[in-house]
Amino acid sequence: MIPESAGRIATLLAAHPVRGTGPYPIGDIVRALDAELAVLRATVAATPGPLGTIAPQLALLMMCLQHVVVLCHGFEDLPDDLRAQARRELTTAHQTARKLR
Repeated sequence: MIPESAGRIATLLAAHPVRGTGPYPIGDIVRALDAELAVLRATVAATPGPLGTIAPQLALLMMCLQHVVVLCHGFEDLPDDLRAQARRELTTAHQTARKLR
């Protein structure tokens, strides 16, 4: 389940890179990432024992997703004052998701 969810996250973020300016559909992205975060949480909760070698990357991905979901909650377009931080978080999430898929 983790590789599948990571693949969906990587595909979504590859299709929607954060640019320096212009509109960005953060509301749609946040809703999709929140749904995937729920999948990852449920998968972790249902996994007996340690997660093994993927644990550090999975923790990083889930941390980035949670941060973006909370930081950008309620916005439909990405405000300029959040653009740089969102770009960093989404880039890290994208790179990490690609490693986990």
